[in-house]
Amino acid sequence: MRIRKNQEDAGSAGIDMTPIIDIVFIMLIFFVLTASFQNQQSIRVERPVAQTTDQSEKETVIVTVDKSSMIWIDNRTVAKAQLSSAVRALVGGKKTSVIVNADKSISSGTLIEVIDQIRIAGVAHVAVATKTGD
Repeated sequence: MRIRKNQEDAGSAGIDMTPIIDIVFIMLIFFVLTASFQNQQSIRVERPVAQTTDQSEKETVIVTVDKSSMIWIDNRTVAKAQLSSAVRALVGGKKTSVIVNADKSISSGTLIEVIDQIRIAGVAHVAVATKTGD
């Protein structure tokens, strides 16, 4: 006795995964290329520890004060006397906040002078960057 196979059984009814894989990879490439990456400061600063944090979503200017009390804006040094004019030029009259990324070893007097110069430039929202105490 001979068993016959139907013509319909010869072609299996499988799903071709190639178009699905292509779409997934295209979406992956799209998300990687459109993701915005925050530029980290290249100046080495050890931040002080705080129990609470306040994260801002606004446009911010980052002023860095390293352990030798040098002031940096956009990876260039700024003298303390020109800090207010440099911040004023960056802010340009917009309601922008400034984050002071200060090393924990600098004196509080230096930090206060930096914050005063930023406020003289017309910036109302000044914050000091800290790291969580985890």
